[in-house]
Amino acid sequence: MDFLVTLHGHNRWLVVAAWVVALVAVLASSLQKSNPSVPRTAVVPLLVLLGLFALQFLLGSVIFIQKWTGWANVPHYRWEHMVLMIGSLVLLHLPLRWRRRLPTSRWRLRTTLLLVVVGILGFLGVARLPEGWLG
Repeated sequence: MDFLVTLHGHNRWLVVAAWVVALVAVLASSLQKSNPSVPRTAVVPLLVLLGLFALQFLLGSVIFIQKWTGWANVPHYRWEHMVLMIGSLVLLHLPLRWRRRLPTSRWRLRTTLLLVVVGILGFLGVARLPEGWLG
């Protein structure tokens, strides 16, 4: 159990790094000349971010289920953390759905805004924990 908690704690920094890379990649794709489709250099970092975030979700779910067997005993900040992170994970799926349905310029704008929202939700989700970003 301690191993999973440690892995969950360290993996968050990989998620943060992947988020920064994905945001920079989408912003950099906005500086390119108009492409008829979304560039692969913007999609691959999103896929990596989604994969790392999904791994983080799986680790957190296992920890949550193992540690908190009685639902009434779960502290409120754990619920808030879980809800914010699940919301972030759901939102991260949207740019990949939009990829072929939206014009490239709209995709870039929406994806950039969505990544900012996901970053805010993720920051708040970790900040809600007693150990926060320092733990």
